[in-house]
Amino acid sequence: MKRILITLTFVAAAGLQAQDWGGGWGSDPAPAKKGSGTSEPATSEPSAEAPKKEAEIVIPTIGTHYDDPAVPHYEPEYVNQDTNIRNLQGIVMQRPYLRNADVKFRKRVWRVIDLRQKMNRSWTWPKNPISQVFWELGTKGLVRAYATDSFNRIITPEDIIRSTAEIITTSKQRPGSDDPTDLVDTSFPEYFSWDLIQKFEIMEDWVFDYKHGEFKPIIIGIAPIQPKNIMGQTYDVKPFWLKMDDCRPTLAKSEVFNRYNDAMRLNWDQHINQHRLFDSYIVKTSEWDDRYINQKPEFKQDGLASLLRAEEIKNDLFIFEHDLWEY
Repeated sequence: MKRILITLTFVAAAGLQAQDWGGGWGSDPAPAKKGSGTSEPATSEPSAEAPKKEAEIVIPTIGTHYDDPAVPHYEPEYVNQDTNIRNLQGIVMQRPYLRNADVKFRKRVWRVIDLRQKMNRSWTWPKNPISQVFWELGTKGLVRAYATDSFNRIITPEDIIRSTAEIITTSKQRPGSDDPTDLVDTSFPEYFSWDLIQKFEIMEDWVFDYKHGEFKPIIIGIAPIQPKNIMGQTYDVKPFWLKMDDCRPTLAKSEVFNRYNDAMRLNWDQHINQHRLFDSYIVKTSEWDDRYINQKPEFKQDGLASLLRAEEIKNDLFIFEHDLWEY
């Protein structure tokens, strides 16, 4: 009698254990327990699809490389021995020392350089476009990038790429469907590219050096302009600002096409800071309201009046320099 009870007890325990592991005799397998480490049986019904997330702008970590040596963007295939090789050796021509006590006059202006102008064709030289140089300086962390022209807040390369990218939503045919009208919305990030830059804005100081008797411009910073479509209208947005002094070591190692003389090679530092071989127009000057010309009420709806005001500011600087001397 005892043997029969022991045998029945063992059989019952074995049956319960087999059911716990999904191995019951002819019965439906029990669902896997939470945390048991077992996978769901193949006979179970598939779960509902999880809701799709909207596309996100994924930015890889770039970091900062402020202390890295400047790298030339374009190395010529050959260098003529009759050419001034010093222009291609990355030597930055330092400005003459200027004491604050010798600055008797200073006027700050902002200019826009339009790359579509004929005078600025060199800026789009296919072998070494300046747009790529400045864009990579900011987005690769090679120099410090700033949020505004006040240069008081540094932004990271990841922030620049994230702010310039856009989420594009488009419709496409649903996968696995034969109906061309069965469409689903798909979102994906579109990253801004340097070849879409058509304008630059520079901030410069016109300084009268009392010691040397010179009235000269000094470029303080430069910013690429991104055309951005907001609510059906295109606006000019400046994603970051760069200090010109930080960019000069790289510009001095980057060659530019010299449209005037093939026997004299130039680098970008000489082209921009020394010879100023570009065309531009004034969009702002230091005034009490700190506004751009086209933002003022009297010029807001009149583009021609804005250009005339810019020429007036330019002429005032010329007259100031002219009146410094007696003829």
